[in-house]
Amino acid sequence: MSDDAYTPDRLLEFLRESPKQGLLNPAVARSRASAVEALFVELTDQEKADIRSIDLEKLCARLHKIQGSSIRPEVVTLYKTRAQEALTDYVAWLGDPKSFSSIGAHSLRRDKRGFGSEQENAQEAKALEETALAVSDRRKDLIAVPLREGVTVYVTHLPLDLTGKEAAKISRVIQALANEAGREDASVQEATGGDPDRQG
Repeated sequence: MSDDAYTPDRLLEFLRESPKQGLLNPAVARSRASAVEALFVELTDQEKADIRSIDLEKLCARLHKIQGSSIRPEVVTLYKTRAQEALTDYVAWLGDPKSFSSIGAHSLRRDKRGFGSEQENAQEAKALEETALAVSDRRKDLIAVPLREGVTVYVTHLPLDLTGKEAAKISRVIQALANEAGREDASVQEATGGDPDRQG
């Protein structure tokens, strides 16, 4: 096998063509291609010349360092998983195209279910992605703030590099909401003489 088979372009070509050959579910192939394209923008020259030299841990670390809080850690993790599956399947296919089978059992299921529609395949992949991100969000990106008995507020999507000034800004917005609610309560009490049942 020539070395030019192990380039990013050839990997992406495989991901584009594999659904036509029944090797991969179309939605899975597209999601892997998206992950590869997102991660591979940070490849070194050596990695571009031979994708077998890619260390995905280091690649993801470079991506996160450069993009910082603009990309969530759980998204990078999802990209890493998909890129790893793409690389593993591609190398396996190059080694033995005739007996190739996707490691994630993501080939088109001709035997039991037949061909799913394009829409069904896309919905399946989207559901899997949303589930993965939702689970990760609950574990890593959801901050519970107990207010009083039976009342808890959840804060999410805070940037990793949140500054004290930015935190104070968020606090002022919440305080403004509380002040507005207080003014409305006072107006109601004034209009009803302290008896809410007298409204209208």
